[in-house]
Amino acid sequence: MSEQPRTRRRTGDAVLGALVQVLIGRDDRPQWSSPRRRRQAYAAAWLFWVLVALASLPVLHGYTGPHGGAEAAGWLEIVLAVGAAVPVAARYALLGWRIAFLGVLVTPLIPGQNQVDTGYYLILGVTYAVAGLRYGTPRLWWMGALTLIPVWLWTPGQPRDWAYPVRVTIVFAVLTGVLYAAGRWRRDRLALTAQQHRTREQAEFARQQGERSAVLEERARIAREMHDVVAHHMSMIAVQAETAPYRIGGLSGPAEQEFAALSQAAREALTDMRKLLRVLRDSGDAGERSPQPGLADVPALADTARRAGASVDLAMPPPGTEVPSAVGLTAYRIVQESLSNAGRHAPGAPVRIDIANGSGTLRVAVVNGAGGPVPAGTGPADTVPANGNAAGPPGHGLAGHGLAGMRERVALLGGRLEAGPQDGGFAVRAELPVGGAEVPAGDAR
Repeated sequence: MSEQPRTRRRTGDAVLGALVQVLIGRDDRPQWSSPRRRRQAYAAAWLFWVLVALASLPVLHGYTGPHGGAEAAGWLEIVLAVGAAVPVAARYALLGWRIAFLGVLVTPLIPGQNQVDTGYYLILGVTYAVAGLRYGTPRLWWMGALTLIPVWLWTPGQPRDWAYPVRVTIVFAVLTGVLYAAGRWRRDRLALTAQQHRTREQAEFARQQGERSAVLEERARIAREMHDVVAHHMSMIAVQAETAPYRIGGLSGPAEQEFAALSQAAREALTDMRKLLRVLRDSGDAGERSPQPGLADVPALADTARRAGASVDLAMPPPGTEVPSAVGLTAYRIVQESLSNAGRHAPGAPVRIDIANGSGTLRVAVVNGAGGPVPAGTGPADTVPANGNAAGPPGHGLAGHGLAGMRERVALLGGRLEAGPQDGGFAVRAELPVGGAEVPAGDAR
């Protein structure tokens, strides 16, 4: 079977399915935007029914003709029964339209009732509008066509007044066009809102993935740097253990064997760490050959920033202050990233660096003021190189994820980090344990 007949068959099935739903199908649950909108819809529907009842009361007084007396009371009961279709339509739109349609179709068969009553058509029009807006095409076309059956079936007058059904048909045709346009606009708006929601979700997912990727990359970078620090210590252990029999005389045989075992274990650990480093290192990255920077290299960072035009005030511990290599490296990275962020986000702002060592804790504070004009000939992103050395090509900057990298480094040492706005600028403060014990827990941010 070719595609065209198959398409026509699917279209025919959809049209017939729409007719079946209009006549006997179940109502879909309305999608209210909020509970308040649902309450407003129900209140408006019942208000309409009350207005219909109030507008019908004068018929009971002083009206002569087919609706006078008992006939008028019966007419009022029928009007109220048909009018109940509007409150029903607020929840069950198709059922409400069916009640109104049957009321207009069957009421003329009741003795004493008019063939055509404008009130009935008003109720039918309201339920038609509610159902048409809720369901759209092709159900809208079927309801429009069925609605016109009683209009032409019960044409008033003898001879028949054909102008009346023509006018009603024109009114319903215009109403159908308005409902179609409003429904199309509503569906397009809902589709646009859904697309925007999906776009926001995708953007949020991409942002989260980018943050996770940045954190993983920073952790891998930290691990590579820590490899250099730990490898140095392991090498020293291996060398000292291996040379101990030559430096210390009179060692017993078991002691020499113990030193030899220590040297062998240290070398095996170095081999395992090199294998791990190959896993952590990016493909094609041969790694840095220069030693990892430490606390003693922080003044070079400040000098580099000053040459780039920044105003940097540095306070350091006395020369010769010894801290563990990992602590010195972390302090260096915190100062490096803070200077880079200050140059990027607050160019021209004065920067104060305070590093103090005492009570088993190395305290690092980098505070910059509000940004000023960018110095001529300098770029805010190039104030401090971010490759790990005081002078060298950039290429490993954290690019907006610097705080995450700082937190990872500080958490690795069991320290604390606080970062946030201060007096129009920004402040980064870290406490790094020097003696191996963790800093007491606090309001780390």
